[in-house]
Amino acid sequence: MVELELLAPARNLEIGIAAIDCGADSVYIAGPKFGARAQAGNSFEDIEQLCHYAHSFGAKVYITINTILYNNELEEAREYVWKAWRTGCDAVIVQDLALLKMELPPIALFASTQTDIRSAKKAALLDSLGFQRLILARELSLEQIKEIAQSVKCQIETFIHGALCVCYSGQCYLSEYLAARSANRGECIQACRSNYTLTNEKGRVLLKDSPILSLKDFNLSNKIEGLIEAGVTSFKIEGRLKNLSYVKNVVAHYNNVINRVIERKRAQGEIVARASFGKARYEFEPDVQKSFNRGFTEFFIDGSRGEWNSSGSAKSMGEYIGEVTEVVYSKGGAANTNGRYVEFKYRSDKSIANGDGLCFISGNKMVAGERVSSCNGNLVRLNTKECHFKVGSKIYRNFSATFEKELKRVKPREIDIQVSVKAAADAVTIEADLTPLKSGGLFAKTATAKFSYPIENEGRANNAEKAIQLISNQISKRALHFNFSVTEVCSKGYFYKTAELNSVRQRLATDLQKTIAEEIEALRQRAGQIAKKAREEATVQKLCTGEGSYLLNSSNHLSEQLYKELGYSKIEPAYELSKPRTAELMRSKYCIKYQLGLCPKRTTELTKQMAGSRTIKEVDTAKEAKKLFLINGKNTLELLFDCKECQMVVKSVK
Repeated sequence: MVELELLAPARNLEIGIAAIDCGADSVYIAGPKFGARAQAGNSFEDIEQLCHYAHSFGAKVYITINTILYNNELEEAREYVWKAWRTGCDAVIVQDLALLKMELPPIALFASTQTDIRSAKKAALLDSLGFQRLILARELSLEQIKEIAQSVKCQIETFIHGALCVCYSGQCYLSEYLAARSANRGECIQACRSNYTLTNEKGRVLLKDSPILSLKDFNLSNKIEGLIEAGVTSFKIEGRLKNLSYVKNVVAHYNNVINRVIERKRAQGEIVARASFGKARYEFEPDVQKSFNRGFTEFFIDGSRGEWNSSGSAKSMGEYIGEVTEVVYSKGGAANTNGRYVEFKYRSDKSIANGDGLCFISGNKMVAGERVSSCNGNLVRLNTKECHFKVGSKIYRNFSATFEKELKRVKPREIDIQVSVKAAADAVTIEADLTPLKSGGLFAKTATAKFSYPIENEGRANNAEKAIQLISNQISKRALHFNFSVTEVCSKGYFYKTAELNSVRQRLATDLQKTIAEEIEALRQRAGQIAKKAREEATVQKLCTGEGSYLLNSSNHLSEQLYKELGYSKIEPAYELSKPRTAELMRSKYCIKYQLGLCPKRTTELTKQMAGSRTIKEVDTAKEAKKLFLINGKNTLELLFDCKECQMVVKSVK
């Protein structure tokens, strides 16, 4: 059986539980340290609670240690993994290969996307070292993913939604270069979302004050089936800094998408299921357009380039509403004078509500957003003196007050369990069907669980049929996470008090929950032992040659030792330690030349950002230029173009 896992981000305990309730099969979360999102740390006490809740539904919890480690942190990191294991975590997401040289508990290690997995060769190397799962780079096509999956024995995980780094993950040093805050240490300043001025070698401005490095957000809603065919079993949502509403909405959306895919595959005779059990219960219609997004792209998944830049803004635009048809200023003057508010009319089949957050696009640039103070039909009032838009401006809603209320209507996840009841004079015996719980190897050797409870009867029932109905009605209710339904009652004709039957149902739920917890823990222990054995039996082969550059991110003696065992003759320290004067700060599948119509391989005209302000001579000059430059304040970055590999390189300038 193929089991599919929807993996959700958890900034904290509350969001982790909400993700499980909305259909996630697993969540990933940071502990107090060593997470690639330094602002999203959590205590081990909270993580233990999350593990307990997730395991109630066969869902898993993965803790992140996806930063590079310094020598003085190695022992703390080792102890950290042991704490994660004792807390109940199912795996550790790892960037620094130093952990492979440590004495660790029996817990699975997953190779983070920060380890830069974009080739079958790199994947095979990591697989040979004992990783149980590889989290692939986002820049890959379905064909490349399939090639990687076929080259390894371990599991394959890919991102399917969320923010896109412009650089290959784990290979970005721009934040460290500009602000001494390392992306590989969880402190990225997101410099790629800033505005830059683009110039050529002669200093001619080709584009001014634009977020030209900022990409749209990832959305592979329509590619899940293709990813499954390519060998992916875990589908990851980016967003450990995202809020509760975002996670609820996006998780529920992909829960629906994956369930529909499973239904189609089952109809075709394929044996496929979710990696956890239980039913998500939300009373809203998921819509990813209504949550934070910079516009969506499928990136390189089809093996071809597209318009990947987020255009006029690196901020969230949200859901497209319509266009401004009229602007009306308040009594007291026009905009920028004494007006207390601005009103406008719009054309759309979608309604705007009080409290909505709107932003406006004029031309190619997003202008300031505003909160709606009142709305009457298609006349909308904003409490602002300044009008940042005009007739014809496009309206986007990046906060929906109505949808936010709907998102609160999420109930705890529940498990449907069918039971049969045998009612005797002094005991009730219940047999529970465990079929709905059979995922991830759970209850492989048994189909049912039997529980018996002492009970006092009130004597023989005058109406046996009513007595049986009472038993069925009182057991067929919700208790803890279970929704019981009685399929059969075998009765000797005794009558029991309602309170007694309710007590039986509650004890059944408690015992069933304990049974599941014991089975989950036994499975976690077995999986951990398998993972540890794989690491211990891994044979480090000399698969690499030459000198290893700072791009290996080797920041401690253990990782240096491992890389030398792999065949490197010499290891340059990580960028954070070596700080070379000129260096490759980024390598990207995204290319500014292509985006602006300047690619020698592309025949289209300039995009609207360039149109009307450049002559043909200037366009040709830009196409022929081997170098371009990005300027932000006092900082200048050099752009080089590896046309053979179809990649762009951002370098520091002397």
